[in-house]
Amino acid sequence: MNLLFVFADQWRAGAMGYANEDPVLTPLMDRFCSESTYCDHAFSTFPVCSPHRASLMTGKYPLSAGFFTNCKRGLPLRLGDDEICVGQVLKEAGYDTAYIGKWHLDEPEQNHCEEPKSGARDWDAYTPPGVRRHGFDYWYSYGTYDMHLSPHYWQDTDEMIKVNKWSPEHETDKAIEYLSEKRDKSKPFALYMSWNPPHSVYSEVPEEYLNLYDKVKLKSNVCLRDIHHHTGENALMTEEEMTLTTKQYYAAVSGLDKQFGRLIDYLKENNLYDDTLVILSADHGDMMGSHGLMGKHVWYEESIRIPFVVHMPGNDNKKCSTCIGSQDMMPTVLGLLNCPIPDTVEGEDCSRFIKGEEDEDRVSFICASPGRADFVEKFKKAGKNPAAYGWRGVRTKRYTYVLELGYDVICKPKRYLYDILKDPEQKNLLDLEIEENKELAKKLEAEVIGWMKRQKDSFLDNWLKEVDNE
Repeated sequence: MNLLFVFADQWRAGAMGYANEDPVLTPLMDRFCSESTYCDHAFSTFPVCSPHRASLMTGKYPLSAGFFTNCKRGLPLRLGDDEICVGQVLKEAGYDTAYIGKWHLDEPEQNHCEEPKSGARDWDAYTPPGVRRHGFDYWYSYGTYDMHLSPHYWQDTDEMIKVNKWSPEHETDKAIEYLSEKRDKSKPFALYMSWNPPHSVYSEVPEEYLNLYDKVKLKSNVCLRDIHHHTGENALMTEEEMTLTTKQYYAAVSGLDKQFGRLIDYLKENNLYDDTLVILSADHGDMMGSHGLMGKHVWYEESIRIPFVVHMPGNDNKKCSTCIGSQDMMPTVLGLLNCPIPDTVEGEDCSRFIKGEEDEDRVSFICASPGRADFVEKFKKAGKNPAAYGWRGVRTKRYTYVLELGYDVICKPKRYLYDILKDPEQKNLLDLEIEENKELAKKLEAEVIGWMKRQKDSFLDNWLKEVDNE
Protein backbone atom coordinates (compact mmCIF):
# COMPACT_ATOMS: atom_id res chain seq x y z
CA MET A 1 0.00 0.00 0.00
CA ASN A 2 1.19 3.53 -0.81
CA LEU A 3 1.32 6.44 1.66
CA LEU A 4 0.41 10.10 1.21
CA PHE A 5 0.80 12.07 4.44
CA VAL A 6 -0.24 15.72 4.05
CA PHE A 7 0.09 18.15 6.93
CA ALA A 8 -0.33 21.91 7.18
CA ASP A 9 1.35 24.32 9.57
CA GLN A 10 -0.62 26.05 12.33
CA TRP A 11 -3.97 24.58 11.23
CA ARG A 12 -6.34 23.93 14.10
CA ALA A 13 -8.82 21.06 14.06
CA GLY A 14 -11.85 23.35 14.22
CA ALA A 15 -10.89 25.14 10.98
CA MET A 16 -12.45 22.57 8.67
CA GLY A 17 -16.08 22.45 7.63
CA TYR A 18 -16.46 18.82 8.68
CA ALA A 19 -15.54 19.75 12.27
CA ASN A 20 -18.64 21.95 12.45
CA GLU A 21 -16.83 24.59 14.52
CA ASP A 22 -15.23 27.45 12.54
CA PRO A 23 -17.18 28.86 9.55
CA VAL A 24 -14.54 27.77 7.05
CA LEU A 25 -15.29 26.42 3.58
CA THR A 26 -13.59 23.07 2.86
CA PRO A 27 -15.99 21.01 0.70
CA LEU A 28 -13.30 18.73 -0.74
CA MET A 29 -11.76 17.94 2.63
CA ASP A 30 -15.25 17.40 4.01
CA ARG A 31 -15.90 14.81 1.30
CA PHE A 32 -12.59 13.14 2.13
CA CYS A 33 -13.56 13.05 5.82
CA SER A 34 -16.82 11.31 4.92
CA GLU A 35 -14.80 8.63 3.07
CA SER A 36 -12.30 8.21 5.89
CA THR A 37 -11.79 7.80 9.65
CA TYR A 38 -12.17 11.20 11.32
CA CYS A 39 -10.13 11.38 14.53
CA ASP A 40 -11.58 14.07 16.78
CA HIS A 41 -9.12 13.69 19.68
CA ALA A 42 -5.75 14.20 17.96
CA PHE A 43 -3.30 16.52 19.70
CA SER A 44 0.00 18.26 19.13
CA THR A 45 2.08 17.08 22.09
CA PHE A 46 4.28 20.20 22.02
CA PRO A 47 2.31 22.76 19.95
CA VAL A 48 5.26 24.32 18.11
CA CYS A 49 6.59 23.46 14.62
CA SER A 50 9.93 21.70 15.17
CA PRO A 51 8.98 19.76 18.33
CA HIS A 52 5.87 18.26 16.69
CA ARG A 53 7.79 17.48 13.51
CA ALA A 54 10.52 15.73 15.49
CA SER A 55 7.85 13.55 17.09
CA LEU A 56 6.12 12.95 13.76
CA MET A 57 9.36 11.68 12.25
CA THR A 58 10.81 9.70 15.19
CA GLY A 59 7.79 8.52 17.21
CA LYS A 60 9.49 9.98 20.29
CA TYR A 61 8.22 12.63 22.65
CA PRO A 62 9.65 16.01 21.58
CA LEU A 63 11.91 16.45 24.62
CA SER A 64 13.24 12.91 24.18
CA ALA A 65 14.18 13.81 20.62
CA GLY A 66 16.04 16.86 21.99
CA PHE A 67 13.48 19.52 21.04
CA PHE A 68 12.45 22.12 23.60
CA THR A 69 11.85 24.81 20.96
CA ASN A 70 12.06 25.46 17.22
CA CYS A 71 15.21 25.10 15.16
CA LYS A 72 16.26 28.73 15.14
CA ARG A 73 19.21 31.04 14.69
CA GLY A 74 21.53 31.07 17.68
CA LEU A 75 20.69 27.54 18.88
CA PRO A 76 22.62 24.38 17.84
CA LEU A 77 19.38 22.43 17.51
CA ARG A 78 18.46 19.94 14.77
CA LEU A 79 17.19 16.41 14.36
CA GLY A 80 20.08 14.15 15.35
CA ASP A 81 21.80 12.09 12.67
CA ASP A 82 21.34 8.96 14.77
CA GLU A 83 17.55 9.31 15.06
CA ILE A 84 15.61 6.53 13.35
CA CYS A 85 12.85 8.23 11.38
CA VAL A 86 9.80 7.11 9.45
CA GLY A 87 11.49 7.84 6.12
CA GLN A 88 14.33 5.43 6.91
CA VAL A 89 11.96 2.68 8.02
CA LEU A 90 9.81 3.04 4.91
CA LYS A 91 12.84 3.11 2.62
CA GLU A 92 14.17 -0.09 4.20
CA ALA A 93 10.70 -1.63 3.74
CA GLY A 94 10.97 -1.04 -0.02
CA TYR A 95 9.19 2.30 -0.43
CA ASP A 96 10.11 5.08 -2.83
CA THR A 97 10.30 7.94 -0.33
CA ALA A 98 9.69 11.65 -0.90
CA TYR A 99 9.42 14.86 1.10
CA ILE A 100 7.97 18.11 -0.27
CA GLY A 101 7.55 21.44 1.55
CA LYS A 102 8.55 22.80 4.93
CA TRP A 103 11.02 20.67 6.92
CA HIS A 104 12.12 22.84 9.90
CA LEU A 105 14.19 20.09 11.51
CA ASP A 106 17.64 21.30 10.47
CA GLU A 107 19.91 23.86 12.08
CA PRO A 108 19.89 27.31 10.46
CA GLU A 109 22.88 27.72 8.16
CA GLN A 110 23.59 31.20 9.49
CA ASN A 111 24.57 29.60 12.79
CA HIS A 112 27.78 28.59 11.00
CA CYS A 113 28.13 30.98 8.06
CA GLU A 114 26.90 34.56 7.75
CA GLU A 115 26.31 34.23 4.01
CA PRO A 116 25.69 30.57 3.06
CA LYS A 117 25.96 29.71 -0.66
CA SER A 118 22.38 28.45 -0.59
CA GLY A 119 21.05 31.91 0.24
CA ALA A 120 19.32 30.62 3.38
CA ARG A 121 18.81 33.35 5.96
CA ASP A 122 17.65 33.60 9.56
CA TRP A 123 15.99 30.29 10.64
CA ASP A 124 16.08 28.79 7.13
CA ALA A 125 18.36 26.01 5.92
CA TYR A 126 19.23 23.91 2.90
CA THR A 127 19.39 20.26 3.96
CA PRO A 128 21.89 18.45 1.69
CA PRO A 129 21.46 14.85 0.52
CA GLY A 130 22.52 12.31 3.11
CA VAL A 131 21.77 11.42 6.71
CA ARG A 132 20.08 14.72 7.51
CA ARG A 133 17.24 13.84 5.14
CA HIS A 134 16.54 10.74 7.22
CA GLY A 135 15.57 8.34 4.48
CA PHE A 136 13.69 10.63 2.10
CA ASP A 137 15.14 10.23 -1.40
CA TYR A 138 13.11 12.65 -3.52
CA TRP A 139 13.50 16.05 -1.87
CA TYR A 140 11.93 19.39 -2.68
CA SER A 141 12.05 21.36 0.51
CA TYR A 142 13.29 24.24 2.65
CA GLY A 143 13.83 24.82 6.35
CA THR A 144 11.36 27.54 7.28
CA TYR A 145 10.38 30.62 5.28
CA ASP A 146 7.03 32.38 5.57
CA MET A 147 6.67 34.26 2.29
CA HIS A 148 3.89 32.05 0.95
CA LEU A 149 3.38 33.96 -2.31
CA SER A 150 7.09 33.93 -3.22
CA PRO A 151 8.50 30.72 -1.76
CA HIS A 152 11.83 29.06 -2.40
CA TYR A 153 13.13 25.50 -2.25
CA TRP A 154 16.20 23.32 -2.65
CA GLN A 155 16.58 19.91 -4.23
CA ASP A 156 19.94 18.16 -4.40
CA THR A 157 22.24 21.18 -4.69
CA ASP A 158 22.52 24.42 -2.75
CA GLU A 159 21.08 26.38 -5.68
CA MET A 160 17.93 28.11 -4.43
CA ILE A 161 14.80 27.57 -6.55
CA LYS A 162 12.65 30.71 -6.42
CA VAL A 163 8.98 30.50 -7.32
CA ASN A 164 6.28 33.11 -7.92
CA LYS A 165 3.27 31.03 -6.98
CA TRP A 166 1.38 30.39 -3.73
CA SER A 167 3.45 27.72 -1.99
CA PRO A 168 0.71 25.06 -1.46
CA GLU A 169 -0.27 25.26 -5.12
CA HIS A 170 3.33 24.94 -6.29
CA GLU A 171 4.05 22.09 -3.87
CA THR A 172 0.94 20.28 -5.08
CA ASP A 173 2.22 20.72 -8.64
CA LYS A 174 5.50 19.11 -7.57
CA ALA A 175 3.71 16.30 -5.74
CA ILE A 176 1.69 15.44 -8.83
CA GLU A 177 4.86 15.65 -10.92
CA TYR A 178 6.59 13.27 -8.49
CA LEU A 179 3.68 10.83 -8.55
CA SER A 180 3.35 10.88 -12.32
CA GLU A 181 6.98 11.21 -13.48
CA LYS A 182 9.67 11.09 -10.81
CA ARG A 183 8.94 8.09 -8.60
CA ASP A 184 10.08 4.54 -9.15
CA LYS A 185 6.79 2.94 -10.14
CA SER A 186 8.12 -0.54 -9.40
CA LYS A 187 7.86 0.36 -5.71
CA PRO A 188 5.06 1.66 -3.49
CA PHE A 189 5.48 5.37 -2.75
CA ALA A 190 5.61 7.16 0.59
CA LEU A 191 5.18 10.93 0.19
CA TYR A 192 5.20 13.36 3.10
CA MET A 193 3.96 16.80 2.12
CA SER A 194 4.14 19.83 4.42
CA TRP A 195 2.23 22.99 3.51
CA ASN A 196 3.20 26.17 5.39
CA PRO A 197 -0.16 28.06 5.31
CA PRO A 198 -2.31 28.84 7.19
CA HIS A 199 0.77 29.79 9.27
CA SER A 200 1.46 33.54 9.40
CA VAL A 201 2.13 35.73 7.39
CA TYR A 202 -1.68 35.60 7.17
CA SER A 203 -1.97 38.18 4.38
CA GLU A 204 0.07 35.94 2.04
CA VAL A 205 -2.97 34.29 0.49
CA PRO A 206 -4.38 34.56 -3.07
CA GLU A 207 -7.38 36.82 -3.65
CA GLU A 208 -9.46 33.97 -5.10
CA TYR A 209 -9.69 32.39 -1.66
CA LEU A 210 -10.24 35.68 0.17
CA ASN A 211 -13.15 36.31 -2.16
CA LEU A 212 -14.91 33.23 -0.77
CA TYR A 213 -15.52 35.14 2.45
CA ASP A 214 -17.54 38.27 3.11
CA LYS A 215 -18.16 38.71 6.81
CA VAL A 216 -16.46 36.48 9.35
CA LYS A 217 -17.78 36.01 12.86
CA LEU A 218 -15.17 35.66 15.59
CA LYS A 219 -15.37 32.84 18.13
CA SER A 220 -17.15 33.76 21.34
CA ASN A 221 -13.96 33.19 23.37
CA VAL A 222 -11.97 35.77 21.37
CA CYS A 223 -10.72 38.62 23.55
CA LEU A 224 -9.06 41.65 21.96
CA ARG A 225 -7.90 43.35 25.16
CA ASP A 226 -4.07 43.31 25.28
CA ILE A 227 -3.91 40.50 22.71
CA HIS A 228 -0.51 38.76 22.67
CA HIS A 229 1.30 35.46 22.14
CA HIS A 230 1.46 33.08 25.10
CA THR A 231 5.23 33.56 25.07
CA GLY A 232 4.71 37.27 25.66
CA GLU A 233 5.06 39.02 22.29
CA ASN A 234 2.45 41.69 21.66
CA ALA A 235 -0.04 41.14 18.83
CA LEU A 236 -2.36 44.08 19.37
CA MET A 237 -5.31 44.24 16.96
CA THR A 238 -8.58 46.06 16.63
CA GLU A 239 -11.74 44.03 16.05
CA GLU A 240 -11.57 44.99 12.37
CA GLU A 241 -7.96 43.80 12.09
CA MET A 242 -8.72 40.56 13.93
CA THR A 243 -11.69 39.94 11.65
CA LEU A 244 -9.51 40.45 8.56
CA THR A 245 -6.78 38.19 9.95
CA THR A 246 -9.34 35.47 10.68
CA LYS A 247 -10.75 35.84 7.17
CA GLN A 248 -7.23 35.44 5.76
CA TYR A 249 -6.66 32.36 7.93
CA TYR A 250 -9.89 30.75 6.74
CA ALA A 251 -9.10 31.73 3.15
CA ALA A 252 -5.74 29.95 3.35
CA VAL A 253 -7.48 26.80 4.59
CA SER A 254 -9.94 27.03 1.70
CA GLY A 255 -6.93 27.26 -0.60
CA LEU A 256 -5.49 24.12 0.98
CA ASP A 257 -8.86 22.47 0.38
CA LYS A 258 -8.53 23.06 -3.36
CA GLN A 259 -4.96 21.71 -3.44
CA PHE A 260 -5.87 18.67 -1.37
CA GLY A 261 -8.72 18.01 -3.78
CA ARG A 262 -6.24 18.04 -6.65
CA LEU A 263 -4.17 15.35 -4.92
CA ILE A 264 -7.18 13.14 -4.23
CA ASP A 265 -8.44 13.60 -7.81
CA TYR A 266 -5.04 12.53 -9.13
CA LEU A 267 -5.03 9.39 -6.99
CA LYS A 268 -8.57 8.49 -8.05
CA GLU A 269 -8.02 9.22 -11.74
CA ASN A 270 -4.89 7.05 -11.75
CA ASN A 271 -6.39 4.12 -9.84
CA LEU A 272 -4.19 4.79 -6.80
CA TYR A 273 -6.74 5.95 -4.22
CA ASP A 274 -7.89 2.47 -3.25
CA ASP A 275 -4.30 1.37 -2.72
CA THR A 276 -3.07 4.40 -0.79
CA LEU A 277 -3.13 5.25 2.89
CA VAL A 278 -3.93 8.99 2.89
CA ILE A 279 -3.58 11.04 6.06
CA LEU A 280 -4.51 14.71 6.44
CA SER A 281 -3.17 16.50 9.50
CA ALA A 282 -1.27 19.52 10.92
CA ASP A 283 1.58 20.22 13.30
CA HIS A 284 -0.38 22.43 15.73
CA GLY A 285 -3.16 24.98 15.75
CA ASP A 286 -3.57 28.75 16.05
CA MET A 287 -5.33 30.70 18.79
CA MET A 288 -6.65 33.41 16.43
CA GLY A 289 -7.53 35.71 19.32
CA SER A 290 -9.18 33.11 21.57
CA HIS A 291 -8.39 33.86 25.23
CA GLY A 292 -6.61 37.01 24.07
CA LEU A 293 -3.87 35.00 22.36
CA MET A 294 -2.35 34.56 18.91
CA GLY A 295 -0.24 31.71 17.61
CA LYS A 296 0.40 28.50 19.52
CA HIS A 297 2.60 27.24 22.41
CA VAL A 298 -0.30 27.01 24.87
CA TRP A 299 -2.60 24.26 26.18
CA TYR A 300 -5.90 25.60 24.83
CA GLU A 301 -7.82 23.51 22.29
CA GLU A 302 -7.23 26.00 19.49
CA SER A 303 -3.48 25.37 19.89
CA ILE A 304 -3.19 21.66 20.70
CA ARG A 305 -6.06 19.98 18.83
CA ILE A 306 -5.22 19.18 15.22
CA PRO A 307 -6.87 17.45 12.27
CA PHE A 308 -6.03 13.77 11.85
CA VAL A 309 -8.09 12.14 9.12
CA VAL A 310 -7.13 8.69 7.89
CA HIS A 311 -8.26 7.10 4.63
CA MET A 312 -7.40 3.43 5.03
CA PRO A 313 -8.61 1.39 2.03
CA GLY A 314 -11.04 -1.27 3.23
CA ASN A 315 -11.58 0.34 6.64
CA ASP A 316 -15.23 1.20 7.28
CA ASN A 317 -14.76 2.90 10.66
CA LYS A 318 -15.89 6.52 10.30
CA LYS A 319 -14.84 8.01 13.62
CA CYS A 320 -12.10 7.59 16.21
CA SER A 321 -12.34 9.41 19.55
CA THR A 322 -9.34 7.85 21.28
CA CYS A 323 -6.66 10.39 22.28
CA ILE A 324 -3.74 10.35 19.83
CA GLY A 325 -0.61 12.52 20.21
CA SER A 326 2.28 13.59 17.98
CA GLN A 327 4.54 10.70 19.02
CA ASP A 328 1.82 8.17 18.15
CA MET A 329 1.58 9.18 14.49
CA MET A 330 4.80 7.58 13.23
CA PRO A 331 4.12 4.14 14.77
CA THR A 332 0.47 4.36 13.69
CA VAL A 333 1.49 4.97 10.07
CA LEU A 334 3.89 2.03 10.25
CA GLY A 335 1.25 -0.13 11.89
CA LEU A 336 -1.32 0.65 9.20
CA LEU A 337 1.28 -0.22 6.53
CA ASN A 338 2.36 -3.41 8.34
CA CYS A 339 5.93 -2.12 8.60
CA PRO A 340 8.24 -2.81 11.56
CA ILE A 341 8.23 -0.25 14.38
CA PRO A 342 11.70 0.61 15.76
CA ASP A 343 12.47 -0.02 19.43
CA THR A 344 13.35 3.66 19.76
CA VAL A 345 9.69 4.66 19.39
CA GLU A 346 7.97 5.98 22.55
CA GLY A 347 4.54 6.52 21.04
CA GLU A 348 1.94 3.83 20.46
CA ASP A 349 0.68 2.19 17.30
CA CYS A 350 -2.93 3.39 17.30
CA SER A 351 -3.94 1.56 14.15
CA ARG A 352 -6.44 -0.59 16.06
CA PHE A 353 -8.25 2.57 17.14
CA ILE A 354 -8.34 3.80 13.54
CA LYS A 355 -9.94 0.46 12.65
CA GLY A 356 -12.70 0.79 15.24
CA GLU A 357 -11.46 -0.21 18.69
CA GLU A 358 -11.84 2.54 21.30
CA ASP A 359 -9.89 3.25 24.49
CA GLU A 360 -11.84 5.67 26.68
CA ASP A 361 -9.00 5.94 29.21
CA ARG A 362 -6.12 6.67 26.85
CA VAL A 363 -4.67 10.17 27.31
CA SER A 364 -2.34 12.56 25.49
CA PHE A 365 0.36 14.31 27.47
CA ILE A 366 1.14 17.87 26.40
CA CYS A 367 4.00 20.25 27.13
CA ALA A 368 6.00 23.34 26.18
CA SER A 369 9.18 25.07 27.33
CA PRO A 370 10.62 28.59 27.04
CA GLY A 371 12.54 28.77 23.78
CA ARG A 372 12.50 32.42 22.74
CA ALA A 373 16.06 33.73 22.37
CA ASP A 374 15.84 36.17 25.29
CA PHE A 375 14.30 33.46 27.50
CA VAL A 376 17.12 31.04 26.66
CA GLU A 377 19.74 33.70 27.42
CA LYS A 378 18.12 34.57 30.73
CA PHE A 379 18.06 30.92 31.83
CA LYS A 380 21.66 30.50 30.70
CA LYS A 381 22.78 33.43 32.84
CA ALA A 382 20.92 31.95 35.80
CA GLY A 383 22.57 28.55 35.23
CA LYS A 384 19.22 26.91 34.59
CA ASN A 385 17.89 24.68 31.82
CA PRO A 386 14.97 26.27 29.93
CA ALA A 387 13.76 22.82 28.81
CA ALA A 388 12.89 22.11 32.46
CA TYR A 389 10.42 24.99 32.71
CA GLY A 390 7.28 26.11 30.87
CA TRP A 391 4.30 23.81 31.43
CA ARG A 392 3.31 20.15 31.37
CA GLY A 393 -0.15 18.65 31.24
CA VAL A 394 -2.53 15.95 30.14
CA ARG A 395 -5.54 15.91 27.81
CA THR A 396 -7.96 13.12 28.57
CA LYS A 397 -11.05 12.43 26.51
CA ARG A 398 -12.92 14.96 28.67
CA TYR A 399 -10.48 17.09 30.67
CA THR A 400 -7.35 19.20 30.27
CA TYR A 401 -5.10 19.54 33.32
CA VAL A 402 -1.95 21.69 33.31
CA LEU A 403 0.97 22.33 35.67
CA GLU A 404 2.70 25.62 34.86
CA LEU A 405 6.06 26.99 36.00
CA GLY A 406 6.14 29.69 33.34
CA TYR A 407 8.87 31.18 31.15
CA ASP A 408 10.84 33.10 33.78
CA VAL A 409 13.70 31.92 35.99
CA ILE A 410 11.59 33.07 38.94
CA CYS A 411 8.35 31.15 38.82
CA LYS A 412 5.19 30.54 40.76
CA PRO A 413 3.52 27.18 40.14
CA LYS A 414 -0.03 27.23 38.84
CA ARG A 415 -2.60 24.53 38.13
CA TYR A 416 -5.39 24.66 35.54
CA LEU A 417 -8.31 22.25 35.08
CA TYR A 418 -10.89 22.43 32.28
CA ASP A 419 -13.94 20.30 31.51
CA ILE A 420 -13.87 20.21 27.69
CA LEU A 421 -17.15 18.30 27.46
CA LYS A 422 -19.15 20.96 29.33
CA ASP A 423 -16.97 23.91 28.36
CA PRO A 424 -15.44 23.25 24.89
CA GLU A 425 -14.21 26.85 24.53
CA GLN A 426 -12.50 26.69 27.96
CA LYS A 427 -14.10 29.86 29.22
CA ASN A 428 -14.27 28.70 32.82
CA LEU A 429 -11.49 27.22 34.92
CA LEU A 430 -12.73 24.59 37.35
CA ASP A 431 -12.38 25.68 40.98
CA LEU A 432 -9.72 23.49 42.58
CA GLU A 433 -11.00 24.35 46.06
CA ILE A 434 -14.14 22.29 45.37
CA GLU A 435 -13.51 18.79 46.70
CA GLU A 436 -14.67 16.96 43.56
CA ASN A 437 -12.35 19.02 41.36
CA LYS A 438 -9.51 18.76 43.85
CA GLU A 439 -9.70 14.95 43.76
CA LEU A 440 -9.80 14.91 39.96
CA ALA A 441 -6.81 17.28 39.80
CA LYS A 442 -4.91 15.06 42.23
CA LYS A 443 -5.53 12.02 40.02
CA LEU A 444 -4.54 13.83 36.82
CA GLU A 445 -1.47 15.37 38.45
CA ALA A 446 -0.32 11.88 39.42
CA GLU A 447 -0.61 10.88 35.76
CA VAL A 448 1.46 13.86 34.62
CA ILE A 449 4.08 13.19 37.29
CA GLY A 450 4.25 9.53 36.30
CA TRP A 451 4.80 10.55 32.69
CA MET A 452 7.54 13.02 33.66
CA LYS A 453 9.27 10.31 35.71
CA ARG A 454 9.21 7.94 32.75
CA GLN A 455 10.59 10.69 30.53
CA LYS A 456 13.21 11.72 33.11
CA ASP A 457 11.87 15.24 32.60
CA SER A 458 13.69 17.64 34.93
CA PHE A 459 10.59 19.87 34.95
CA LEU A 460 9.41 17.48 37.69
CA ASP A 461 12.27 18.38 40.05
CA ASN A 462 11.57 22.07 39.59
CA TRP A 463 7.83 21.55 40.05
CA LEU A 464 8.24 19.57 43.28
CA LYS A 465 10.70 22.11 44.62
CA GLU A 466 8.37 25.00 43.87
CA VAL A 467 5.35 23.17 45.32
CA ASP A 468 7.29 22.41 48.51
CA ASN A 469 8.04 26.13 48.85
CA GLU A 470 4.40 27.19 48.49
